[in-house]
Formats: sequence, C-alpha cells, structure tokens
Amino acid sequence: MKSGISVLLIFVLISMPLARSAAIPQGSPLGQSQSTTGKLNGTTSKKASFGINCDGRTDLPHVSTHYPNTVNVTAVTECPNQEVYVTTSISRHGWWIFPDTKSVSKKGFQKVTVNVSLPCKWKKGDPPILYVVKSSHRDATGASVPTGRSEKLYC
Repeated sequence: MKSGISVLLIFVLISMPLARSAAIPQGSPLGQSQSTTGKLNGTTSKKASFGINCDGRTDLPHVSTHYPNTVNVTAVTECPNQEVYVTTSISRHGWWIFPDTKSVSKKGFQKVTVNVSLPCKWKKGDPPILYVVKSSHRDATGASVPTGRSEKLYC
C-alpha cells in the first residue's frame, strides 16, 4: 500500500510542472540575452478584453536591460473611468521540483501597470530556463480576465 502511494506521489510531482506550463502560450526562444533575430525583448502581447471597454495585457518575460542578471515582465490593465486591479506572477521553471515564483498586485484608476522580476539563475552551457508569467486583470465590478506568456531564456 505504501509503495503504491509513493509511486502516485512521484508521478504527480513529475507531471505538475508540465501541466502548469502547457496552458500558457510560449514565445519564440531567445538565443541569448540580446535577441539575434531582431525580436525586441519584452514584446507586447495582444490585449484581452473584458468587462465594459476593459483590456488586460501581459508582455513576454525578458532579460532586463536596466538591472543585470534579472528577468523582468510587465502587465497592464486598462478600464475607462473606474478602479482597476492586476496581479502578476513570474515563475522560473526547471529548478528542482518546485518553481521559484514572485507575485505583485497593484490597483489604480483607469490604468495600472506592474513590473515583476526574478534573478536569472542560468549558467553558461545550461539549457535555457523557462519563465512563465500569469496575470489576473479585474475591473471595479469584478469582471476579470487571465493573461499569460512564457519564454525560454539564456541570461
């Protein structure tokens, strides 16, 4: 009985990172901290509409140009003439069993922007690290929409 539970627990722990990252659309991998394909770091995504004339957007995680060895992401929520909220989490996958995660929440009037960052742990010779970002955008009436992006990065 104990060995059956152990096998089930191992299976669940191994499949968790795969299930979490599968739901987020992934951008094209960057070959280095500076893009060699001409793609701009932190490329913006299409807005997701919700509520009455509200939009939410989460950009691609990217290597910061302002803070060395940091991966950064920006999320924006916009709603005319009302209070808006955004919560954004960035996770670094591929480290041990559980990802490192950092979340930031913010509220404001009409437009609110958050920036979230994690230190880069990539070492030369290692494969790129998957960074997954999930955001929840909400208006004053409670209408909401999730957005998310992911990117494999060398830094």
